[in-house]
Amino acid sequence: MCRNMKQRGFSLIMAIFLIVVLGGIAVFIGRVSTMQHQSSALDEEGAMAYQAARSGIEWGAYQAVVSSSCVGSTPFTLPLIVPATPTTSASTVNYTVTVTCALTTATEGSTVINIYQITATAINASVGRFFVERRITATITQ
Repeated sequence: MCRNMKQRGFSLIMAIFLIVVLGGIAVFIGRVSTMQHQSSALDEEGAMAYQAARSGIEWGAYQAVVSSSCVGSTPFTLPLIVPATPTTSASTVNYTVTVTCALTTATEGSTVINIYQITATAINASVGRFFVERRITATITQ
């Protein structure tokens, strides 16, 4: 009977230890999952910002080639239509794209060459989302 008295509290200590360890593992898994979701959402925002900046480059290149003029600094907002996902609350995501152009001329022999350096900067305009900015620069000669 004396042996049973000494072993009575061991299972309670082991149960508390297991609860603490399993709780710590659950918290760790929850944090890793949250970080993965945020990373995925930020990656999606970055891809959309890149595409918005790329469309700004295309617009600036069109202005340079067709009009043979530099657009200066032109800000505009692109509403991108995207499917509803957990990271986008609406079906449209607005990006403000600023397109700047610098014109340089060079002369080779008797030919004058126009060199357009076009820079497009896209920034997400939504409040409460991740801040993402992408900048692309292109050089066009004509």
